[in-house]
Amino acid sequence: MSTSAQLPKGMVVKELLGVAVLAAVLAGIFIFYGKLVSGKQAEKENLQLRQEVEKLKQQLDVLQLENQRLNTALRLLKVDHRVAQIDVLSQEGSAEKGDLATHFTFVELDGEGEPMEQPRQFRVAGDVVYIESWVVKFGDKYVEQGAPLRSTSLCLFRRVFGESQRPIDGFDLDRDGSRPAAYRSKSGPSELEKEIWGRFWDLANDPEEADKLGVRVVHGEAPFQKMLPGKRYKVLLRASGGLSITPEDLPPSAEPAPAGETL
Repeated sequence: MSTSAQLPKGMVVKELLGVAVLAAVLAGIFIFYGKLVSGKQAEKENLQLRQEVEKLKQQLDVLQLENQRLNTALRLLKVDHRVAQIDVLSQEGSAEKGDLATHFTFVELDGEGEPMEQPRQFRVAGDVVYIESWVVKFGDKYVEQGAPLRSTSLCLFRRVFGESQRPIDGFDLDRDGSRPAAYRSKSGPSELEKEIWGRFWDLANDPEEADKLGVRVVHGEAPFQKMLPGKRYKVLLRASGGLSITPEDLPPSAEPAPAGETL
């Protein structure tokens, strides 16, 4: 005889109900545990997602700052400083006869674009004018950072001459080694500038020594321009580069050059 047959009928039913309740409880626990695990997994995944989003936001902030830095650096590298001005007063003669001459004034300008001295008058052979200078260009990183004394190129004007002249027959702009106009309206050249100008050609031929001073390039430049009467020519110096000459109409308000000796 089986065990279930030996038990009273009521006890069998009670036993079955107990098993059913236990099964239901176990099923409930299983479902609850499954949901709990599923919830924790979802929470974990959400946490990971939030962390990834935060990381991406931080990376975006870094990239935006770097983009701003690069844009600023690029802008600084391209900054032009107006360093001199030429007003063409007249031209006489002709190229055909070989006696064409250009009469103009030259004046150096300060950081505000104001003359640093009385304009000087020159008459050169031909209508193409050369402006010879010494130029020092610092490393791009100094320009990008706006480093004191190295945030822009340096220029020292040497002489001016016409296309029909030999350079050696041109006219000195620094007046035979006298204090250049660039330093007449301030306390004078800095120690760095004194060292650079004093060792100009040595540095030009010794890149390692130039690099110690943060200098990238040292050389002479002589940009030239075909000049026309009634025009004003701006001589510009790029922060990271050299000289350029751009024309504009001579304003009606421009005063005639003061009377005096013409070189």
